[in-house]
Amino acid sequence: MINIIITEFQKLKRYSIVWIGIVAVLFSALLAVFQQSSGNEIMQYESYTNSVIWNNFSMAFPFMIVLIGGYIINREYVDHTLKNMLTVPISFRKLLAGKAITVGIVAALYGFFSFLCTFVLGAMFCHGDISSALVMKSFFQLVGLGLCCYLAVLPIIIFFTRKQNGFLAGTGLAFVYGFCGIFIAGRALTDYYPITAGLGIIKFTGDGTLIFNFFVEIVVMLLMAALSIIMLLCTKGFENKKTPKKRKRL
Repeated sequence: MINIIITEFQKLKRYSIVWIGIVAVLFSALLAVFQQSSGNEIMQYESYTNSVIWNNFSMAFPFMIVLIGGYIINREYVDHTLKNMLTVPISFRKLLAGKAITVGIVAALYGFFSFLCTFVLGAMFCHGDISSALVMKSFFQLVGLGLCCYLAVLPIIIFFTRKQNGFLAGTGLAFVYGFCGIFIAGRALTDYYPITAGLGIIKFTGDGTLIFNFFVEIVVMLLMAALSIIMLLCTKGFENKKTPKKRKRL
């Protein structure tokens, strides 16, 4: 499994799609600057971090994670390398699991990059002292949000990558999935909707009116992880997909 993950990261260095994630994270942080500066209040680091978190969970992270995750799996179909890899031998489930773990690590790394963007832009535009406590809080919140969004969309990645180019439909669904979180956050389904459940886990404060049930949100994340594992176990091996035999001519 470790070899699969290492190999996937070696491949990622050659994929230009990684830059889409970088641009999406940077755009989210820049958009938060404009959102904060458009108000009459003085821009503070904590409120700025909250704006970045809101943009990440509702727009940037869900579709980006599914897009990149689906892409690295789909490359095996497009490049016709899947059959060769399975002769190592390695099961299709194990290969898919290794790629899924890789996507989780990538999501955490994008969360870390989001923290760097937030810290740099916050130091440039925010007023007042930026304490180390606030910086560490933003670090754990942004990295944690990346992992929570990953768990929330992992079933989508697994389901839509069973066929070649199926991840494109999954990416569209993930965008709608995240965008709907804007209208659900702060309402009765906040703790039960996987995308918004992550907000409570990372202790998102927002405008101070949001109330979360931490226990319910942990259960929701565990259910998403369990669903993903079940879907992996139910995935048919690629090697079992037999092509129909040609009839012999008389």
